Amino acid sequence: MAGIYIHLPFCSSFCLYCDFYSEIDGRARRRRYLNALKFEISEKVDFFEGVLPDTIYMGGGTPSLLDTEEISELSDTLRNRFNITSLREFTLEANPDDITPKKLEGWLRAGIDRLSIGVQSFCDDHLVWMRRRHPSAQAINAFKMAREAGFNNISLDLIFGFEGLSSEQWEYNIEQLTALYPEHVSCYQMSVESGSELASLVDSGSYHEPSQEICATQYSVLQHMLEKAGYRQYEISNFALPGRESIHNSSYWERMPYLGLGASAHSFDGEGCRCWNIADINSYVEAIEGNYYDKIRSEEILSDDDKFNEQIMLGLRKVTGLSLSSLESSRLAKIKPALDYLTSTGDILYEKGIIRIPAGRLFVSDGIMQQLFL
Repeated sequence: MAGIYIHLPFCSSFCLYCDFYSEIDGRARRRRYLNALKFEISEKVDFFEGVLPDTIYMGGGTPSLLDTEEISELSDTLRNRFNITSLREFTLEANPDDITPKKLEGWLRAGIDRLSIGVQSFCDDHLVWMRRRHPSAQAINAFKMAREAGFNNISLDLIFGFEGLSSEQWEYNIEQLTALYPEHVSCYQMSVESGSELASLVDSGSYHEPSQEICATQYSVLQHMLEKAGYRQYEISNFALPGRESIHNSSYWERMPYLGLGASAHSFDGEGCRCWNIADINSYVEAIEGNYYDKIRSEEILSDDDKFNEQIMLGLRKVTGLSLSSLESSRLAKIKPALDYLTSTGDILYEKGIIRIPAGRLFVSDGIMQQLFL
């Protein structure tokens, strides 16, 4: 497997909690950015060696803001530059308020076969507080429009773990989501990220994060309600109907190569090199227009210990766990005392050469993994 990620960092407005790199949309700047993206695509045609990209993911920002002609333009450029005849999944992130029958038709023509729709909540007061641009009714209608247009692979996002979310409201959100019956569900705990508006509210004392006990309870409710509705958890934050897991995102956890294109996008060669583009649209565009590609990228060459730690971290994010045979033996020996201890406490399950974190401990998985790092 190998994937291509395209970052489209434009938004109409910023959500309260967001720290992903994006800027307010402007048509003239968007045009320059898309032209620069096409140049970067051409410059990176030799990135993949011995593998063929089989997934494309357009994320942001808000990719659904773009005109369908612009999405098609990028899609055509990718198809002309890369051998993607074996493409298995083409995802576009979309906001409910951008979804129209005309756009849906254009996305399908461009080859997009999977939508990831940011719903976040079905409670209108929470959506207003989050600075989301859509009410819950619009999200439901957007999903139904996508179904009617022919999309049969849709993921919906929800957020939990924020002040003011009652247990009744959280259960209501999950019930509303499962009633729509998307193929895939992603759920994230709201975090306070530096530079976000939410961080400013924390600093001023206007917002208080709920306790980890409350968040853990909401996560457990999510697990049980989705399981009852027929979804299988396959990663800490991701659930899917059987066989409908995200192929693109799964490649990240399997340490497969992926190419990131655009400002702030990250890439991985599948071995030991991770690189990323500068998180600034103007600097990105100007460097590409001036043919100074070295000025937009930074890279890190992973040490053997780094690779080992990544295998632990990414492998244990998956519900299926990690095969110990995939780990380098001398380094595995170094963590054996910690692994034996975590197995004795029930934080790690060991079965037939596989280690995994049980479902009931996934909420505290970060702390468990860190005890196994070199």
